[in-house]
Amino acid sequence: MNEVGGVPVQRGEAELSGEDEASVEDAVDRVERDWQRERPDTDVTSMGVVSRIWRIGRHLEQQRKAQLAAFGSDRGTVDVLGMLRRSGPPFRRSAGELTRSALITSGGVSQRLDKLERAGLVTRHVDLVDRRRVDVELTPAGIELVDSLLDDLMVHDAKVLSDALTAPEQERLAQLLRKFLLALEPLDDD
Repeated sequence: MNEVGGVPVQRGEAELSGEDEASVEDAVDRVERDWQRERPDTDVTSMGVVSRIWRIGRHLEQQRKAQLAAFGSDRGTVDVLGMLRRSGPPFRRSAGELTRSALITSGGVSQRLDKLERAGLVTRHVDLVDRRRVDVELTPAGIELVDSLLDDLMVHDAKVLSDALTAPEQERLAQLLRKFLLALEPLDDD
């Protein structure tokens, strides 16, 4: 419990001013301070950014996993269904495109597709000209599931963000994270 303006509040309940933010320590501050004490010869300031991103990611991943489990789903399922849904009508892509987009092995995508096909969420279609090519298409049930999941996930994410950050802060954070991600994942020129 912290105090803001003399009133006890839990984190996330009140927007902190810049002065208040600087006086509130989190777990990363304590770790960074410990390392500065034990290894003053090593610059650990990057920990303030990298460790917070990593810790926030873990919290968000745990929340997302719980949300998806409530729908009887998981991240791999949503990744494939989302790729198909975002492709627009007829919500169809080749298995090769899904593999490249998912950044997992073709065997991993194949296992996911087997599971999704058994659940009636996708159908697979072998190309009659090139039998090596298999297209995957969302079924109406797949579209309904991914649309429901998207709505639920976006409402949750918006609340998590608005509980911690103002709209302008969210926009600035998105800009900074985009810049950081582009340094790690440069866009393809083709």
